[in-house]
Amino acid sequence: MLLKDTEQLNDLRDFLTNWYSDYDDSYGVPVEEIPIYLPKALRELYAFAGRWRDGSDGHLENSPEIFQHQDCLLSVEQLRRDGDRIIFLDENQSCWDCQVEANNDNSPVYCNQCMLWDDNAKGYIIINNSLYHFLKSFCLQEVVFGCKNLYAIGEEIDNIQELFDRPIEKVWVNGYYINPKEDGPTHSFYCCENVLVMITHGEYWLGYNCERPTVLNYNVFSSLKSTKII
Repeated sequence: MLLKDTEQLNDLRDFLTNWYSDYDDSYGVPVEEIPIYLPKALRELYAFAGRWRDGSDGHLENSPEIFQHQDCLLSVEQLRRDGDRIIFLDENQSCWDCQVEANNDNSPVYCNQCMLWDDNAKGYIIINNSLYHFLKSFCLQEVVFGCKNLYAIGEEIDNIQELFDRPIEKVWVNGYYINPKEDGPTHSFYCCENVLVMITHGEYWLGYNCERPTVLNYNVFSSLKSTKII
């Protein structure tokens, strides 16, 4: 299923429930516990998946474990104020974070990641005018990195379809994450039944949760330079 680049999370919700296939209402945060000052997109995500456990014994207490494998969506209890903005996401080593404006459903996303490589950067910049778009890129990234079997493929793949014996589907293509918009899109995702592929910054990642996917073309896959991460 191809997620739409629109101001809604319904398609992301459908993808996540299909991917994990074990959704329970307890995975969401009760509406009365979600700060009303958060933008609508974040309120919707917390209400649906703000306490989604995946059995990985995540390091953020009472945080959605499916969203803390690479970068970390803060739990509603751990949200931090910074003036009139809210810090809602941390890099895995706390090198940078992302913020949104309080009491603004149309808030852009701010990030200070540029300070790591740009000596002239001062503080936060707007990286995306759509929080919905940002969250789709982030959530799908975490799904890939949270797979029980995760591979980093160390070479460019001319045709992703060659990895599979069955047709692949686009899930989210030309997605933007923490880089400035002018740098171009950085995240694309493809799915073939129970296998998910992410292309980010020219790197290829392949993940799945079963023991041995029947849809993989193992002759092609074994010929690639790949490293099993998990």
